[in-house]
Parts: sequence; structure tokens; C-alpha cells
Amino acid sequence: MIANRHSLNRDVEPFGETTAIPFEATYSLQEFARIRRGLVPSAMEDKWFIYLEQNELFAHRSWTGKAVFKLAFVQDTDVVRVVAAECASDVCAARGAAYEAELLGFLIDNLLLGRSTPFPIPADVKDGPEGAYQHHVAGTGYPERTEEV
Repeated sequence: MIANRHSLNRDVEPFGETTAIPFEATYSLQEFARIRRGLVPSAMEDKWFIYLEQNELFAHRSWTGKAVFKLAFVQDTDVVRVVAAECASDVCAARGAAYEAELLGFLIDNLLLGRSTPFPIPADVKDGPEGAYQHHVAGTGYPERTEEV
């Protein structure tokens, strides 16, 4: 199934003010075909709803429909490149653009491409049991690494 904006079976929030984030990536055509499928949450632990429309990827929180990330892609001959990456400004203000770019990379790598990239833990997150912050943000249990951003 390929996700679209209506796959969540409820309204998603439109994007308001966004902040550019320093996310750069290039994907093979095979990887982009996997990205194009998106992600429709199937359980409470699934924290993200992700879909592609006309070479733009949209990532919303699954429970609230909150618009968080937006990416624009362009296809070259045999690869697809990210040409713009944005994060909801209110979300970006909390942890900063560099961290949000790291988190976005984690989400694409693990949730869409099936990789096993470590989850980026912000340097200031010290409280709570191991894995609690990752579960709260991504609903996943991948290895973690502390970010110095």
C-alpha cells in the first residue's frame, strides 16, 4: 500500500510556519521507491504518519496529525536528491535545526528504508530509563547515540 494524505483516516494538520533544517541526502531509485510508499501507523506505538505527494515528503505525528517535517526531492538520472528540508518552527525551536535534521535522517533510514541507524538522543536528555525518550519520539527501540548538537 502506498500512503497518501487520506490514509490516516482523519485530518492531518496543514503546515504552518516552518524552519529550514540542514538535511542533505541522496537516494537510489530503489530506495526512493521505498520512501514513496510512506508509512501508515498500524499500532499505538507507531508515532509517525509519512506520505509523498508530487516529490514532497510529509511527516506528521500519527496521534495528533501535527505537521512536523517536509522534504522536497528532485530526480537526477539515477538518483533522487533532497533539495529542501523543513521542520515546523515550534518543533524546531525546542531542540534546534541540527537535531531535527538528525532525527529526520533516523526516521527515513529506519521507518522507511528498513535500516538500523542509531537513534539520536539530544545531549540534554539525561533523565528517565534508557529508551524512554526514543519510544516517546519514534515508538522504536533501536540502539541510541548521544548527539552533541
